[in-house]
Amino acid sequence: MRQRESKKADLIFSLLAKELKTEREKQQKSIRLLAYEFDIQKSLISRLENGINEPKLISLWTLCEALNIKPSELLKRVEEDLPEDFSLIEK
Repeated sequence: MRQRESKKADLIFSLLAKELKTEREKQQKSIRLLAYEFDIQKSLISRLENGINEPKLISLWTLCEALNIKPSELLKRVEEDLPEDFSLIEK
């Protein structure tokens, strides 16, 4: 059971990473510039965009503010990218 949940969580994290990177690139900002403008560690942005670490809510929220998008919008995009029958809970 735990392995299956882990794979599903990894899917969510990879979609979050993709959406964050897509939004940053859409705004034509480098990781370096975004980090400098909003005093965010470059390594944090890089780790989130590469899906390396499980993101903390506060980190996602901060990056969303820096990208001028609502956290709910980011999560909505991720939700739309998930398979239609996706669930972390086995039914």
